[in-house]
Amino acid sequence: MQTEIQEEKKKSHTGLILVLIVAIVLVIGAFGYLMGARYYATHFPRNTTINGIDVSNKTAENVKLALNNSVQTYVLTIQERDGVKETMTASDVGMTYQDDGEVDALLDSYNPYAWLFDCLSEDSYTISAAVQIDEDTARASIALLNCFNAALVTSPEDACLVVDGGEYYIKEEVYGNQLDEDKTVALLLETLSSGATSVNLDTEGCYIDPTVTSDDETLQAQMAQLDVLLGAEITFDFEDDRIEVVNAEVIASWLVQDEDGSYSLDSDLVYDWVKTQLAYQYDTFGLTHTFTTTGGDTITLSGGDYGWCIARQDTTDKLVTAVENGEVTEMEPEYQYTAKFRGVNDIGDTYVEISISQQKVWCYKNGALVVETDCVTGNPNKGNGTPSGSVWAIDAKKSPAVLGTLDTMGYASPVNYWMPFTGNVGLHDADGWRSSYGGTIYQTNGSHGCVNLPLSAAKQIYNAVEIGTAVIVYN
Repeated sequence: MQTEIQEEKKKSHTGLILVLIVAIVLVIGAFGYLMGARYYATHFPRNTTINGIDVSNKTAENVKLALNNSVQTYVLTIQERDGVKETMTASDVGMTYQDDGEVDALLDSYNPYAWLFDCLSEDSYTISAAVQIDEDTARASIALLNCFNAALVTSPEDACLVVDGGEYYIKEEVYGNQLDEDKTVALLLETLSSGATSVNLDTEGCYIDPTVTSDDETLQAQMAQLDVLLGAEITFDFEDDRIEVVNAEVIASWLVQDEDGSYSLDSDLVYDWVKTQLAYQYDTFGLTHTFTTTGGDTITLSGGDYGWCIARQDTTDKLVTAVENGEVTEMEPEYQYTAKFRGVNDIGDTYVEISISQQKVWCYKNGALVVETDCVTGNPNKGNGTPSGSVWAIDAKKSPAVLGTLDTMGYASPVNYWMPFTGNVGLHDADGWRSSYGGTIYQTNGSHGCVNLPLSAAKQIYNAVEIGTAVIVYN
């Protein structure tokens, strides 16, 4: 019995010890838990990161210090055009961390009594690092970037139409790398203040780009217009290998660009070309002619009214129209006066030759002598000498005719063949009142200026020549 009582006491004592141990453990656990809650009321739980920084068991102040240290390693990468990159650091812009309360708010979001569960989980946060930059320092550093270095900057260029002599093409636009300075500086300051680590100036539209590109409709229209104008080719053939060609190079020198960008021909420039390149070189009307006489002498004749004379304005108008239409053709100038032959020797091989001193007339047709005759020219001693030293053209042909009038000239002489070549002076038959020709008759009994001929010779000449045939008179 006593033994049973002792055993019961022993069991009771053991249970009491066990209860005491459990109570002690619970008290210690509760105390530890409360101490943990107290600790994590001011510290971040384990396995917690902020902006990639391990902040496990760190106070808010320690986290802020870590964030500040992180700010000091800040680098902004600036992506520029053509693959160029530049960087700016925190020290370049006077960057410092600014406590905006976000770290404290994040810590306060934790329930300190749930610290045990929080420590068993993993938390990662990204917060906007509140930073402040020294704007004056930042602006000074921005100004030192290579993208603002004038020596390294290429300005944009619009696409344009280039006309270089006879060549023409669209010169493509140049984008260059010139920045809109105000826009770029504002963007960089904003990016730095936000703490962002990269910015692309091109995608942000900071560059000044050309306003006209090579596919511009106006440029294409101008190109099409030049295809027509500079595609023209006009050939002037003055014979004897004397050729003038109006090609793209010549036409380009006449082009002017209007306010709307279209091209047109400057008619004044075309006129000047007609004057200097055609008229000055190929006009012969009233100018010097070199002539070889029947006797074999080479003489120089000037004046008269024979030869070519280009009608400058009419030729200009004709040429402008042809170029504007893009014609490729041979063109004859418009003429005010024409000769019988277009070559260097515009007198040709059909002409009348008169020698005052020899009192002779020769008539050639197609190079063959058809008439050689004596004549009587104007009386120089009475001031009626036949004009000489020049080349004239036969102005008319009339058969029969009456020369002069009794009322105005004191004579009226009927003739069979009348061929005037300068004013009232011409070739005609005079058998009605003359029986002899040649010699020195003209000095005492010469005409009023005309070239008197035997009837048969006058007839032959009349039949051989036409209006415009050259008459060469020399003394």
